[in-house]
Amino acid sequence: MTTTVRLTSAQKRKLQEAQAILQKRSTRKISQGEAIGALADFALQNRVLLAADAKDMRQALEDDPFYDLSIVFDLGPTDARTLDRLLYGRR
Repeated sequence: MTTTVRLTSAQKRKLQEAQAILQKRSTRKISQGEAIGALADFALQNRVLLAADAKDMRQALEDDPFYDLSIVFDLGPTDARTLDRLLYGRR
C-alpha cells in the first residue's frame, strides 16, 4: 500500500536528517518510507515524549484564529442513524 504525505520544506528537512541518522547506523541506504516507519516505531515506544510534543501542537492550534472553542452546537438526542446521516449524508 502506498500513501502520499505532503510535507513542508521544514518537515522534509527534518525527515532527511532522521534518514541520515538511520543511515549512519545501517550498512545500506534507508528510504524515506523506512525512516518514517522507524520514527513511528520510536514515537509509539516513547508515548510520553509523543504526548508531551502533542501538547505543544495543541497550543499552536489554540492560537489559530480559525480554531474557536466557543463555537458549540447541540444536536439534541442522537442515535447511530442520526450520526451516520450527519457524517455521510442522506441515502
